[in-house]
Amino acid sequence: MASCTEDYKDWAAPIANGPEDAISVGFTASPSSAINFADYTEDTYKLFDATITGVEGATATYGAEITNEDGSKAITLELDENNNVNTAELESAVYALWGRRPVARTIPVNIAALINVNGVSYASQGSTTLTATPNAPEIEEAYYITGTVNGWDNTNTDYELSNGGADPYENSIFTVMIPGEKVTGDIEFKVTPKSGIGGDWSKCLTASDNEGVFATNNKGGNLKVAYVEGAKFYRITFDMMNQAWSSEALKFGDYFYEIGNESGWGTAHALYGANGDGKFLGYYYLDGEFKFKPNADDWNDDLEYVSGDNMSGTLQSSGGPNCPDPGAGFYQINLDAAAMTYSLTKVEVISIIGDFNGWGADVDMTYNKEAGCWEATAEVNANGFKFRMNHDWAISWGGANGDGKLYDNLTQNNGANIVVDAAGTYKFQLYLSCEGKNKVVITKQ
Repeated sequence: MASCTEDYKDWAAPIANGPEDAISVGFTASPSSAINFADYTEDTYKLFDATITGVEGATATYGAEITNEDGSKAITLELDENNNVNTAELESAVYALWGRRPVARTIPVNIAALINVNGVSYASQGSTTLTATPNAPEIEEAYYITGTVNGWDNTNTDYELSNGGADPYENSIFTVMIPGEKVTGDIEFKVTPKSGIGGDWSKCLTASDNEGVFATNNKGGNLKVAYVEGAKFYRITFDMMNQAWSSEALKFGDYFYEIGNESGWGTAHALYGANGDGKFLGYYYLDGEFKFKPNADDWNDDLEYVSGDNMSGTLQSSGGPNCPDPGAGFYQINLDAAAMTYSLTKVEVISIIGDFNGWGADVDMTYNKEAGCWEATAEVNANGFKFRMNHDWAISWGGANGDGKLYDNLTQNNGANIVVDAAGTYKFQLYLSCEGKNKVVITKQ
């Protein structure tokens, strides 16, 4: 078994069975032969060679750990009596500390020895190095579709397969979206790595004899994606580490959904997309991790986090962690399910502004978490007002369809000024979610 520690262990506390004459005993350690996990086939690997110094006839048992480059993390390895370690456990430890990029690594090895001299045990420490090369294919930072959609032009970079800019050995899944309007029939293509753009076909990824598996070095035929009537996008995904690929024709509905810790993973919050292009927008309170999914009542094809930060990131549908907690608060949520990205904008405040205050001095509202609405009590006249986000006109809400009294349907798309029948003091409760569902409850005080 292997275990990980965050700090270095002091294994040097002396152990003795009784007072003896002082002796000088220790050991020296030297590296074993380098290991390349791509071609090493043995179940065990000799981690180091050790020789006891200072006394003859002594025996020793050893423990060892390997560390990352700066020594801030370490993984302890279990050794047998010959200082052999399980190959699979060693490989896993190297990946965890150094990543999967297939280059030779010089890895620090810290060694603790318990040396037995005539029944008395002495603890000693030493170190050596391990030279190891991870087993992984060569993965470039970008790849491009070369095929019927761009006239088989090997210089064309319109359709880039991207992993969101992450280290390709940390995230080896590359995706491209091809707009349906560009596709008039079955798509045939090869995938050209960045190093091959400009006429070099020798490294192209191509079809293999096995469904969902690609061939390398231009050794197969054309890859193919079937034409689907009405598809808005074709999403093509390549897993470069596992030499697998897939495609999906996308027809986006009106809604996508956010679900997360803020509701105990029990309520799907609708994001609205008007144009069928995979872009969805909504406004909700978030508190903890969350995900996106296309259906309110099941988890099929849900989208999970790949990389980014607490306010934006890339997504994937092949399984992954939840999107990270942005901090408790109310947010504008933008999802691009075609590009597999999302972003959040913190809603610091919603305010009321209108003729009653010369369209200048905002009346700030307070978010009521339990009621799920923004609230304020204000004196207004009958000449119109609106709600706006963060004291800015970039996002504001008024009545949909040009109707200032359509309280049950407020829009951020050039809505009409909201009006009341008569001047007076009113309580406003603004429920924001998404287009077609935003509403305000106005109660005369």
